[in-house]
Amino acid sequence: MGASMGGGKGPNVDLNLVPFIDLFSTLICFLLMTAAWQELDSMQSNAPPKATAEMPDTPQPTPPPDQKKVMLTVALGIDKVEVAEDDQTKSFPHVAGEPDVAKLVLTLKEWKTRFPDRKDVVLATDNKAKYKHLVLMMDTLIGEQFPDVGINLN
Repeated sequence: MGASMGGGKGPNVDLNLVPFIDLFSTLICFLLMTAAWQELDSMQSNAPPKATAEMPDTPQPTPPPDQKKVMLTVALGIDKVEVAEDDQTKSFPHVAGEPDVAKLVLTLKEWKTRFPDRKDVVLATDNKAKYKHLVLMMDTLIGEQFPDVGINLN
């Protein structure tokens, strides 16, 4: 008769798992790093999303007519700061290349006397505005008793 395979046993081969372990450890490191960066990239904002404001089919909750919530906005531009209370807008040009914080503080104090319960304000900023000016605006808003700052990038 001919040669048999020897009782059903296959060839004795050792599987090298080192490349698979290297691959999975690299993937885990990559996933951990991207998850951490995603968390740093997100910020909470109280500004209404643009998509829901434009969609007519989405039901919008409306406050009672006597308690309409006023939208307080501070917009940081390249050469000026604009403060808006709904549709009423004031503009303060930068002084020597820096935002005019003194006029902003006066407006924030005025808002605080008229709306003592409000703690939220939307900080809108131009993409070309300096980062140090954005931080200055956030510090000023928080220092003037508006700790709930929502950031809206244009």
